[in-house]
Amino acid sequence: MNDPGKTTDYVRLWTTHGQQVYAYILSLVANRADAEELFQDVSMTLWMKFDQFVPGTEFRAWAYRVAFNKVRSFQQLRQHRTLLCTSEALEMVDHVVLSGTKQLDAQRDALAGCLEKLHPRDRDLIDRRYQQGAPPKTVAQQVGRSVAAVYKALTRIHDTLFDCIRKATAAEGTP
Repeated sequence: MNDPGKTTDYVRLWTTHGQQVYAYILSLVANRADAEELFQDVSMTLWMKFDQFVPGTEFRAWAYRVAFNKVRSFQQLRQHRTLLCTSEALEMVDHVVLSGTKQLDAQRDALAGCLEKLHPRDRDLIDRRYQQGAPPKTVAQQVGRSVAAVYKALTRIHDTLFDCIRKATAAEGTP
């Protein structure tokens, strides 16, 4: 692929969805080493076939299809090993994972909206704790509150976010 624009598009899409593709592969194979090998193979295949990807369509769905086919081929090549599941079982796992992905996407979208609704002070606590990865003790020092107060506030914020996400996804018809 010699087109710098396409290269940039691929890198952006792969950076956004690569970890989800890895998790998908890991859900289909039991061995982490096999999943890592397949992940690298899928990454290379997607790169080599990126000219076939239709912009504006769902990259992750395309990547999942490629990954599914790679897993199936991988199992066929490794027939001398005991297979952990039949092709039918693999199809069932694929279906469950893909339907769960839609639910998680809806919940992630709802979370983004719910975070926006938080009071700025609460959003700051969440940002310090989860975006910056600071432990509660450090957060408490940064905001001048006790560790117990930070834990209590985070618990209240978690409950608020949970309720907001539940209501938002219920309104959309997503469990």
